[in-house]
Amino acid sequence: MKLLSWGANSYSQLGHGLKSEQCVVPLEVESGDTSLKPSFIVTITGGGGHSLVLDRYGQVFGCGWNARGQLGSSVNLDILTFKQLEFLKDYDVQQIFCGWESSLAITHSREVFAWGSNAYCEIGTNKNKVKYSTEPIYIPVPDIQSISCGLRHTVFVSGAGQVYVCGTGRKGQLGLSAKDGSIQSEADKPIIVPGVNKVQSIACGQHHTVAVTDSGQLYVWGDNRHGQLGLDPVSYPVILSPVEIQPFSKEMLPTGCKVYCGWSHTVLVTEEGVVYNWGRNTYGQLGCYEYERPDPWKPTKLEGVCSVKQMAVGSEHNVALVDSGEVVSWGWNEHGNCGTGTEENVYHPTPVGIDGGYKTVLIGTGAGHSFALVEN
Repeated sequence: MKLLSWGANSYSQLGHGLKSEQCVVPLEVESGDTSLKPSFIVTITGGGGHSLVLDRYGQVFGCGWNARGQLGSSVNLDILTFKQLEFLKDYDVQQIFCGWESSLAITHSREVFAWGSNAYCEIGTNKNKVKYSTEPIYIPVPDIQSISCGLRHTVFVSGAGQVYVCGTGRKGQLGLSAKDGSIQSEADKPIIVPGVNKVQSIACGQHHTVAVTDSGQLYVWGDNRHGQLGLDPVSYPVILSPVEIQPFSKEMLPTGCKVYCGWSHTVLVTEEGVVYNWGRNTYGQLGCYEYERPDPWKPTKLEGVCSVKQMAVGSEHNVALVDSGEVVSWGWNEHGNCGTGTEENVYHPTPVGIDGGYKTVLIGTGAGHSFALVEN
């Protein structure tokens, strides 16, 4: 098996052992740690300029930007190739997540740890006490099953489906109100979001949050300047607390839907692998030209791709793995984020330039970079 990466590489977040403005085609990752075995990788994810991978034994490896300790090193130097995060060796990590300049992990016992930037309380502690951390900080939230990170806010979902939030909320992305009814602009520790329960899938955009419940309800809150909440931005420029929307007439969502967010667009994938999206479409984020979607805020089925098994969304680009093992991408491509061999934006789902002799089994993205784990 091989781990491939492409896209923005100004901090060596691709793990190629060098820095570059772009990598327009998938290239094999160089590991600086012999204990990283591609065949053991179970998760690949990235932030603004760093990347993390998790293997089946709970080991975490990282590369790229480390200016705020997001890779756990006290040495303020970018890391050019994937190396193990030594401080996590005894934590039995089960899931990993990347914020813009921060990183989080859920352990086997459902404990949450975070490190990196805390400039906006995004790792759930007081920013005046901890501006950033190069060591894991325990976040006291109960039985957490999943996490999503926006630019400056973080959301946690418990086993019971409750949503906790921390970070900045100036654009309503926390879904919290102060006692006087005004927007709560910041939360320096995880706080329960009222009005939304039994969440099974959640995602953060730059300044918005979207959640799907186990009964097929879709809740949205935060910034809606580009229609990323699935509502007309002229009428609803911002939503300060969770509001249920019905993207398909008056029908509930199909069961098993998963939601993903770019900076200002939203993607919904059904259990059958059908993709719906809405929001900003300046760079082809919705898989079409702007003139093809005159009302981009309206949730619409994406044509040209079906049977999606896995979805990964960067800040403004999308990567999908379909049943056949082929990977397609679309959206912003200034740094080769889509892996199609050029720097031109990709306006319709297009195959990524992976050798036809390989089948992809796992994908991942950072803000402007992408990964694929392939096998013969």
